[in-house]
Parts: sequence; structure tokens; C-alpha cells
Amino acid sequence: MMPSTTGLRLKRAPARLLGLLFWLAVWQAAAMAVGHEFLLASPLRVMISLLELLSKPGTYLVAARSTWRVLLGFLAALAFALALAAAAGKWELAQALAAPLVSAARAVPVASFVILAIILVSTRWLSSLIAFVIGFPVIYASLLEGLRSRDPKLSEMALIFNVPPLRRLMYVNLPQLAPYLRAGAVSALGLCFKSGIAAEVIGIPPGTIGEKLYSVKVNYYTAELFAWTIIIVLLSMICVFSLRRLMDLGIKKLASR
Repeated sequence: MMPSTTGLRLKRAPARLLGLLFWLAVWQAAAMAVGHEFLLASPLRVMISLLELLSKPGTYLVAARSTWRVLLGFLAALAFALALAAAAGKWELAQALAAPLVSAARAVPVASFVILAIILVSTRWLSSLIAFVIGFPVIYASLLEGLRSRDPKLSEMALIFNVPPLRRLMYVNLPQLAPYLRAGAVSALGLCFKSGIAAEVIGIPPGTIGEKLYSVKVNYYTAELFAWTIIIVLLSMICVFSLRRLMDLGIKKLASR
């Protein structure tokens, strides 16, 4: 009998805890060696700073504002990637025209996009725009791979039996593309958070996590810097976990039809 996923996780938990404690000890030793809290805060000081932030209502408003803007960019990237992949899967010309755009989005540094975006648009939507630019090529590439990996026999059978286009999409194409869409979307969402918050640090839109990070960087509040970083990681993990669960449920429904 194969061991269950839950059982494997339980067995790995002590090793993960040991690894976490080891690196916390290394962090504490490094903070003690530096000897200045403003240069490198200790884990305890960071935890105190995190609790202080969580006790302030404004922290949740700032976190929600940045999260919403990143998610808006991600959803736009998802919609654009789906439309572009659908066109590329149907027409080779569309795929050829999309290739330079996708390559540019992958190759150009985030900082260059951010500076251009600051010139062209309001900094309020900077994180949304950067999340879109970073997210869509990841999702598109994954969908394109899924289109290339489809079983041609299933499509031929659907054509032979005159299956309507909508039913062909729901029962033939989507079940084959769903795992690729899931992988691309989950990867893209994590990158959207990283790039979106980085864009906020450069553009400094008011009332965002990026503005808070820039402020603590200027004032050398390393404890608060680490605290905000923990908040960003938690927000990203929550959103990625929620997306993964939603897509898993969708894939199960498609498989059960």
C-alpha cells in the first residue's frame, strides 16, 4: 500500500521544524555578532514588531489594498493569456505574432517596466500593471504547452460525432488543459506578488506595502522590514493556496463529468 500524502507530511514535519529552528539559531547568532538592532534585528525583535503591526487596523487596510491590486493584475494576466493561447492554438499566425511579446515580457527586467509604467500611468495601479506583465507569459507558456500536448484522437472523435463547439470545449479540451492552466496560474501568482510589491517599493504609491517597505528602508528599521516581509509571504501563501484549492476543485468536477 502506498503511503498517504497526509502521512508523508506528518513524517516530514519534525525535519522541517528542525530546519526552521536551525536557521532561526543562525539568524540569532548573526544578530548577536552584528550587535546593532537597526542593522540586523533578532528573531525575537522581529516577532515583537510583527505583533505590533498586526495590532494596528491600518496594517490590514494597507495589506488588503496591495493584495487587491496584485490580484487584479493577475486576473487580467489570466484572462489575456487564455485569449492569446486560444488564438495561438487556432491560428499559427497568432502564435507567431505573440512570440516576440511573450519573449519581451520574460526578458525585460522588472525595474525597466516599472520606470516606464511610472511615466505612462498612475503609480496607484503600478503593482497591477507589473503583475499583469510578469504573470501573463507564464500562464500563456503553460497553456501553449497544454495545447501541444492534447490528444488529437479525442478532437478527431469529437469532430466525427459532430460534437458542438461548446461541449467540445467543456468535455474534450478543458479537461486536458486544466492541469497546465493550474500549474501556470499557481506559478504566476507567486511571481505576481513578488514583482508587484517590488514595483510598489520603486513607485511608492501611498497606502501600500511598498510604501511601508520604502519607509523602513530609509529609516533602517530592519525589524519592521522583516515583519512586513513575513506579512507579504503569508499573503502570497494564502492566495496561492486558495487558488490551488479552487483549481483542484474545478479539475475534479471536470474529471467527474
